[in-house]
Amino acid sequence: MAEATAYIEMPLDPEVQRIVLLDGSAVLVDPSEWPSQDSCLEVTRQTVERLMEKGIIKSLNAEAAACLLIDAALNAALWVAASEDAKAVLLKAVEAFQALATVLLRTPL
Repeated sequence: MAEATAYIEMPLDPEVQRIVLLDGSAVLVDPSEWPSQDSCLEVTRQTVERLMEKGIIKSLNAEAAACLLIDAALNAALWVAASEDAKAVLLKAVEAFQALATVLLRTPL
């Protein structure tokens, strides 16, 4: 959860906002094709598998869960980057992401 929150917070850095999220998404139209997404997906998939093995999250397809988590975090970061009030949108994005991610937990918070 902390990694995803940090990812969503990236647009608060103006250089990251401009270069990675705004300019990058204009040039590399499909974010799922960005080179960094493969490594993010793999790390997230491995984390999901570990959490399933420990019984922390529900048993499901790890790759599917990882894809959905990564896509949600990426879209939240893009929303923050494109907003007029990044700090206000960040709070909404993180809250919504955490609510979505906790649905995967075997035992609700």
